[in-house]
Amino acid sequence: MSDGSTESGTTVPVQPKKSGAEQDQLLDHEYDGIREYDNPLPRWWVWMFAGSFWFSVAYFFHYHVSGNGVSVAAAYEADVAEARERAAKSSLAAPVNEESLGKLMADAALMKDTQALFALRCAACHGDRGQGLIGPNLTDNSWIHGHGSLTDIYGVIDQGVLAKGMPAWGKQLSPIELRKLAAFIGSKRGTALPGKAPEGELVEHY
Repeated sequence: MSDGSTESGTTVPVQPKKSGAEQDQLLDHEYDGIREYDNPLPRWWVWMFAGSFWFSVAYFFHYHVSGNGVSVAAAYEADVAEARERAAKSSLAAPVNEESLGKLMADAALMKDTQALFALRCAACHGDRGQGLIGPNLTDNSWIHGHGSLTDIYGVIDQGVLAKGMPAWGKQLSPIELRKLAAFIGSKRGTALPGKAPEGELVEHY
């Protein structure tokens, strides 16, 4: 009967009819009176997941396998190094003296950056750490030319020592590179790394 009554007078609740679409979304199994829907993921979500997966594969290959990519950390370090270089160039307004070169020498990060310049221009004769090879040891307290002051070091780098085969780097390097190298070598004074024996005059105070 349409009102849910039976011949015995017992009333049976009328179950609401489910749409065909809703019936299709329900799984066949049931647990504790609970039936689970089987709705497919939205198409945009599927494509977003697939896109993120393939992006991660390409990212890993580009930055960690091919060696062509620059990581975020490396890019940050490059930006910071560039900022230090701009700050160092501002020192060009000051004359070359102990004070201006001393400020560069006191910048530990800038001196670390200058290691690459030292390795490129100076290491062939003075060793990778300044311990001396063909040229003298730059880490002891003995000096052949001058007395080891920052301005003395700058002058030797700038003018060179042609009799000893050292070129006049002032003709090849930029002004800020000359100052940075002088400050870098000045930072090596007195570190006494093992290497070539001391040459020249011993200097106790700078």
